[in-house]
Order: sequence, then C-alpha cells, then structure tokens
Amino acid sequence: MPEKVSQPDRPLGEDMVQTRRDMVAGAACASIWLAGNRAAQAAPSQALINAAKAEGKVVWYTGMIVKQLVRPLVEAFGAKYGIELKYATAGDSETVLKLTSQARARRMEADVFDSPGTAIPPLTKAGLIEPFAPSGAAKYDAKFRPPSRIYTAMYALYLTTAYNTARVKPDEAPRTYNDLLDPKWKGRMVWTDTRGISGPPGFIGNILKTMGQEKGMAYLSKLAQQKIVRDPGNQRVVLDKVIAGQFAIGLMTYNHHAVISKDRGAPVAWVKMEPLVANLGVIALVKNAPRPNAAKLFLEYLVSDEGQKIIREAGYPPADPDVTAKDPSISPATGKFSTTLLAPEISSQDSEPLASWLKIYDQMFK
Repeated sequence: MPEKVSQPDRPLGEDMVQTRRDMVAGAACASIWLAGNRAAQAAPSQALINAAKAEGKVVWYTGMIVKQLVRPLVEAFGAKYGIELKYATAGDSETVLKLTSQARARRMEADVFDSPGTAIPPLTKAGLIEPFAPSGAAKYDAKFRPPSRIYTAMYALYLTTAYNTARVKPDEAPRTYNDLLDPKWKGRMVWTDTRGISGPPGFIGNILKTMGQEKGMAYLSKLAQQKIVRDPGNQRVVLDKVIAGQFAIGLMTYNHHAVISKDRGAPVAWVKMEPLVANLGVIALVKNAPRPNAAKLFLEYLVSDEGQKIIREAGYPPADPDVTAKDPSISPATGKFSTTLLAPEISSQDSEPLASWLKIYDQMFK
C-alpha cells in the first residue's frame, strides 16, 4: 500500500506484551531474502521523501546533549536528504509550554520533540501529539512502540547505583538493594531531587513493584534512615559529584554515563542492581506540524539502522534490536540484567501511580 503523504495546514480542531520480532528459521538463502525484504519494507517511500524535500526543513525541540548526539544526527540527516534539521534545546517543561502557547496562537512552529517521558502525558491530554508509527520501528520490541502511536522510542536508558572506585573497593560495593541498608553508607549516598520516574519516585516505584506493597514500604522506611542527600542537579550532576569524591554512592544514575566517564579515566563504576529502572527516550510528531512530511522522514531516519548506529556511537543503548550498544554491558539483552520499565504514560505527577510515589518520597525522604 502506498505511504500516505501528509498535507500541511490542517485545522487545529482535527481529531487527534512486550515481544520480540519473530525469529525465522530456514535455509540461509531464505534468511537473506527475508532480511532484504524487511529492509525494503522499512524504507521510507519515494513519495514521502519527495514531499519532505519540498518542505525543506524540520524544527526539532530537543533535550538531548547537543555535541554528543544532536549535531551528529543533524549532519547525517542533512547529508542524506538535503533537508535542514533545525534544533532548539528545551527541557520537557519548556517544550510543553511552547507547544501549548503555539497551539493557542494557531501558529505551530515545531514539527517534532523528544522527551524522557514527562512531556508525553500533558501533551497527549492537550491533543498536541499526532499519532505516527515509523515503518522502520515495526521490528522493535512492543514496549518501544505503543499501540497509541503517540511516540516511538529512540533508545532506552537504565538507572542504577554507581560508586566512586577510589573511595569504595569493588568487593565492598553494594550489589543488592538490601546492601544499601548497611549502616556504613549512612549519609554517604546521593540522588537527584528530580520529581519524576527517572528520579527517587521511580526508585520507589521499582521497589514497590519488585517487593510488593507491604515489604516494599518496610524496605523504604529503613532506607530513609540512611539519610540520602537530595541534590537539585540532574543525574549527570549527581554522578559527577560521586566521581569528585563528594559522595561514595549515587543512586538512580544512568549506567551509560558511568561507562562514558570511566572510559575517560574517572574513578567510577556502575552496579548491576536488579532490576534496574528502564526509562525511554522517545520522540513524537507534533499535531499540526507545519512540515509534517519532513518530520515523518526524520522520524523514519531516527529508527533506521543508520540513525540507530549514530545513537549507539553517542553511547546510548539503541531501541533497534539489531543494533548492539557500543558497550554491550549497558543493555539488558547483551548485559544480561533484568529491568522494570516505567513508561512515559505513567510519568504525570498529578496521576497514579507517580502521584503516590511522590507522596512517599516527600513523606519519607525529606
């Protein structure tokens, strides 16, 4: 079926598990044919490419690190299609504010936005996300491409415990959640004060999901006695303070950040404290995007093998099951660790279960 090409200038009021792809057994020649057939099916149509080139530009609101990932994608996409990929750095709160303001003014400027999840609930509620499923993501794990089609995962990030190897010997480092209760860690641990699934509330949610309500709450009560320091910075800032020796242990830090820092000579290591919290990095198409075809082509590029390899080279664990992480240890499939996925749909602070986890955080960990 020919791919539908979007028409711009739509009216503002327009209507808005988890499995691996099947492994095919057979002769080698049949496998090669099937792989080639999948690649052909995943390629964007020429009609979409032509329409995208006619629009000539994509405006992308991004919270990702510019030098590490945004600029490589801008350069590669532009070189491949001759389309300008113009980015504007914006955190989730700023993205939500900008898009809602533009919608009220009936003058949408952005075409796509990325998010660690927290922008998805408010923008979904406001009707400012255009459902779209890039064809190249058909082979992705179902958790990376929800039936609603409101977002597609570019990568998954995994939050766990990290420690300063100059201050903590490997054989003394905590390996389990119960190890964090050892009195020797009292006052020596830090986590970000982020009020979302990538911060302490996500840690709390993981514990309750893993241990159950009664045992989980008993554990959290004991952990609160360890006097964990709440830092106003993000996960990267927290890890840097651990590396600097200000704290021995960092909780809810990204394992790929620890790998990047260790490769640069920093005294840090991450712990495979199972289950790790999985947090998706997602991208979505803006409702009434002024350049919908160029935006869709960019989304197709991001989920393609080429786009996912750029994400891999930046140190992130790709969503594509066929693109292995640069450091295989940071991905559950190759690093052999279990995870608890906290999806974008539950990242709204004013709805359950996050609201309950926040309440526990505020009551126990002040």
